[in-house]
Amino acid sequence: MKTKIVIPILTAFFLSCNSYEKLGDFKYRTTIHKVFNDDFGGLVKTIKTYYSPTKDTLLFGHIIKTQKLDFENENDTNYIAEKFTYDPVNKTITSTEIYKNGYEHFLELDSLVRILVQKKDGSIFLKEYIEYKDGVGTSK
Repeated sequence: MKTKIVIPILTAFFLSCNSYEKLGDFKYRTTIHKVFNDDFGGLVKTIKTYYSPTKDTLLFGHIIKTQKLDFENENDTNYIAEKFTYDPVNKTITSTEIYKNGYEHFLELDSLVRILVQKKDGSIFLKEYIEYKDGVGTSK
């Protein structure tokens, strides 16, 4: 009787731990990496990466959070507010990084916006890259 209860619970657990994310009609394999950056006295950036649904090639990544080195817990100061949105009508992905808590002064940027477009085959390309300083955007 216990195995009849345990097996569905374990199955649900393992299915919920998969590393895929659906954007539009495609499922992308995702990974999470922590990267050390020597900026601002040492930061750890947590980056989520997306891989092609047809090949195992990296398409893009975006920062989830940035915290001081050695102080990684939920209550620590976060230096980047990240917004990630997918528009299913226009097949666009908007990734916005808003710098805060002094990091914006160090970088001399307010924020960064990346606009990516999803093609019919699931591949993704960078359409626009905009850096904002003092509220004024500059396309790169």
